[in-house]
Amino acid sequence: MLLFFSMRLAPALVFCVTLCSAPDFAHLPGSPRAAMASTFVELSVAELVSKSNLVVAGTPLDARSLWEDDQGGRGRRIVTYTHLRIDRVIDGQVTGELWVRTLGGEVGDVGQHVDGEAVLTTSKPALLFLRALADGTHAVVGMAQGHYPLDTPSDGTPIRLLPPRDVGRLVGKVTPTPLAQGQLPARLVLSGQTLDAAAKLVWAERRVHAP
Repeated sequence: MLLFFSMRLAPALVFCVTLCSAPDFAHLPGSPRAAMASTFVELSVAELVSKSNLVVAGTPLDARSLWEDDQGGRGRRIVTYTHLRIDRVIDGQVTGELWVRTLGGEVGDVGQHVDGEAVLTTSKPALLFLRALADGTHAVVGMAQGHYPLDTPSDGTPIRLLPPRDVGRLVGKVTPTPLAQGQLPARLVLSGQTLDAAAKLVWAERRVHAP
């Protein structure tokens, strides 16, 4: 019988203006359905681009889950490394394949679910906003907010972005004036776009944020 644990973000992150790149997690035993949903501030396309150094369309080939020591010294947790085939480079430089590290997964009869984390499914292509890690792997920027499954019709119609999944509870930014177009949540701007149209939006933001 597979035993599941759920991990959720620390409540203090609810009040953050931007999503932390290394959020604080609490390891809570119990059913995933019993855990409170994590809350995240919604990220714009500009924020996804500025926090990433690689944007690609890719297909997960296989995945490996294992136990790792938590960097905060709170014990061990399960992480998953997904082998990603690069189908199209939208922004940045990479060739061939790479590995993407996400929190949660299954090892033996133990599973961990992390609210709001991206879940890469084997053979299911997606658009991914990625940032390089020190060990040569990559993480998804904004967790699930930086992972857009792709609808790839067999009739030759354009590939389109599907909405991110399992993003947790999202809250908008508190601003004194209405959000401008470039500040709108990425999921509202990118979902339903063709891959070509999404690429143009990424390129436009990269020109703004180029060093």
